[in-house]
Amino acid sequence: MRTQSPARTLLGVLGIAAALTVSACGSTDESGTAEPSPGGATVTTSDATTTADVPPTSATTTPPTGTTTPHPDRCLIGELQVTLGQPSGAAGSQEIPLVFTNTGTRDCILHGYPGVSYVAAPDGPQVGAAAERDGGTETPVTVAPGARATAAVRATVVQNYPADTCGPTPVAGFRVYPPNDTGSVFLPYPTTGCAQTGVKQLSVQPVAG
Repeated sequence: MRTQSPARTLLGVLGIAAALTVSACGSTDESGTAEPSPGGATVTTSDATTTADVPPTSATTTPPTGTTTPHPDRCLIGELQVTLGQPSGAAGSQEIPLVFTNTGTRDCILHGYPGVSYVAAPDGPQVGAAAERDGGTETPVTVAPGARATAAVRATVVQNYPADTCGPTPVAGFRVYPPNDTGSVFLPYPTTGCAQTGVKQLSVQPVAG
């Protein structure tokens, strides 16, 4: 019978001890997840992806109230020269052309009725009633740089009214507003107006080419 040498016996014992050590350090739980050895660092991982909070966006943007220009192509007072044409007489009234000349660098549009009233002085108060709209067809008029458009103003000879009904008052001229604009100009036209607002002393037609 062969007897194992002391060296072989020692190697066998060391092999068994090493196998037991590996089994103790690398044991798994029932789910198959490796459990860390006592005293080791634990690293936790997650399958979830973390993203920064992003505010929802809207498909449309509402512009601030009051900042939208409704008619950006209209003629403004700063790019117009307003003058009076040659008056022509009629029964009991005078017809006076208002002439709007485009002094700007772009085409612009005049559409509708100018505002017209008598004033006591260039920067003075209005005298009597403003001009009433007197029929006509409102048609947009495109005015090129250097071109003109006109609107007719009819001024009643107020001396035809009884003095107590009219309240005759000297006026220095007209205050004129282009259509759809709040800017105005003063046009000299010395005459007599009616201070009483119940009297129709002026009428105006829409701008025409």
